[in-house]
Amino acid sequence: MLITSLKINMAMTDPEQTPDPKLLNRWLKTQKASANGRLSKAIALGSINGMLMIGQTALLAFIINNMVFVQQNVSMALVGVIGIIVLRAVLGYYSECYSRRGAMAIQSDLRSQLLKRLFQLGPAYTQQQGSAKLSHLLHQGVDSLEDYFAGYLPIVAYCSVIPSAILIAVFPIDWKSGLILLLTAPMVPFFMILIGHKAQHLNQLHWAKLLRMSSHFLDIIQGLTQLKIFNASRREIKAVKAISDDYGDQTMDILKIAFLSSFFLEFLASISIALVAVILGFRLYYGNVDYLLALWVLLLAPEFYLPFRQLGAQYHAKMAGVSAAADMVEIFNQPEVNSQISVFNAPFTIEFKQVNFAYAGRVSTLSNINLTLNTTGLYAIIGESGAGKSTLIDLMLGFNFPADGEVLINNEPLNATNRDAWLKNCGWIAQQGHIFYGSLAFNVAMSEDFDPQRMEHALQQAGLSDFVAQLPLGINNHVGEGGAGLSGGQAQRLALARAFYLQPEVLILDEPSSHLDWDTEQLVSAAINQYAQDHLVIVIAHRLNTVIAAKEIIVLSQGQIIEQGNHQQLLALNGYYADLINLPTTEEQA
Repeated sequence: MLITSLKINMAMTDPEQTPDPKLLNRWLKTQKASANGRLSKAIALGSINGMLMIGQTALLAFIINNMVFVQQNVSMALVGVIGIIVLRAVLGYYSECYSRRGAMAIQSDLRSQLLKRLFQLGPAYTQQQGSAKLSHLLHQGVDSLEDYFAGYLPIVAYCSVIPSAILIAVFPIDWKSGLILLLTAPMVPFFMILIGHKAQHLNQLHWAKLLRMSSHFLDIIQGLTQLKIFNASRREIKAVKAISDDYGDQTMDILKIAFLSSFFLEFLASISIALVAVILGFRLYYGNVDYLLALWVLLLAPEFYLPFRQLGAQYHAKMAGVSAAADMVEIFNQPEVNSQISVFNAPFTIEFKQVNFAYAGRVSTLSNINLTLNTTGLYAIIGESGAGKSTLIDLMLGFNFPADGEVLINNEPLNATNRDAWLKNCGWIAQQGHIFYGSLAFNVAMSEDFDPQRMEHALQQAGLSDFVAQLPLGINNHVGEGGAGLSGGQAQRLALARAFYLQPEVLILDEPSSHLDWDTEQLVSAAINQYAQDHLVIVIAHRLNTVIAAKEIIVLSQGQIIEQGNHQQLLALNGYYADLINLPTTEEQA
């Protein structure tokens, strides 16, 4: 289901500034279409339930009046009341089922659309936002919407339907009581909104602190080994305690507002019901109203205010939903990616023409980049840390786009509309390639179905054949998430085997020889050089001995290409590259 778009001025330059809650609430309501009519059915059944409640109270008033004053047989009326109670229970059950299933459908659709948009935005955006924040949004953030759609929205509908139906029933028989109900009804939502403004602000701060706390905890878990190594775990425990206490204090502030809101709602509803009861009592005393009608109105009075009281109880669900929606809208309001059929065919030529790029709030990261990578061969990118190597690769893959200039793939500008088509031809192996929980075969082929011959060839190229042969289950042996059970070198070779198996036309590697011993490094380097004979291979090189055989070496410094050529050409320049080669050690230079 397509997400309905509602553009909201995010004013993201100020982190404390949030979108208008009214616009966020309106955006959330537009997502009801994903429920495929389930919420409408739930509201319809709940409204019918409310109508039956009016009939039920009328029968109860009739039964009590006849038993006390008339003393007539009321067996049929009792049967009618029992039938209505059973019918209302059935309607209530199905109304709840429809509302919960509708909410689940909306949650599923929202989560799917969020993931799709995050894939479109690429790793650069997810790194900028933080994996912990996005993970929390996709799980708890989306989950928090269940009570909004299944609880808050139906109650809002009941607040207009059920009280209106009661007023329509009461006014013809007792306009004075109807007038009291009509005049006191607005007091409940008025005070709820008055208190809710303060609660909404606190809830947004609470959500922001929860996101920060989640990010901090995830960072600690990921860096737990380093914390133990440097004996910094006790310090982090104190930091976690401080953050947790601060979050707890914020939670208590919200609970104070919630309890205060509930108190006022119950107090106002009780006062209103008491006012109706007192006035009816005086009118009965003076004989201005019939006992049957007075009793019926008195039975209807609590039911008249019940939807408003339930709305107050569900108001926290609205606040939680609106707070989570702010981050969702931010993602959906990123530039749209229009569907466009693009096809890129090998061999590939990648061109950078006068490319300039800078991250938000930073000075220029890349300046005046003019570069051409032709068809096949091994290209190496070197430079000190912060020179712009990773940014250059991000631009090449379409994860970021130039502020000025353009990146061309076979003379076609790379943009958001054709990036996915381009990425189908690319393979990327990071310095620490991710290993998934599952068999070695799955981690290589990314599928349980694989070609045994291609698998064996890929393992040989990556230098893993002997290691796999020694395992009890061979290629079907399982590894843990993140490569648990493998050494750093084995995990790196497994990621390389994945690239060799999938055979991307363009292979990008971030120091493929890291974590490898000398013999394995020579084996892997030879396999990469052989692969580069028929494919375009781009290596971010930290060890200079891995780039000597490169077709072309691109030397970056402070975001600019300062030297470019093969090994012999760069040595002849006697510049930056030559100085690196002539250093006593050629280990990590970037």
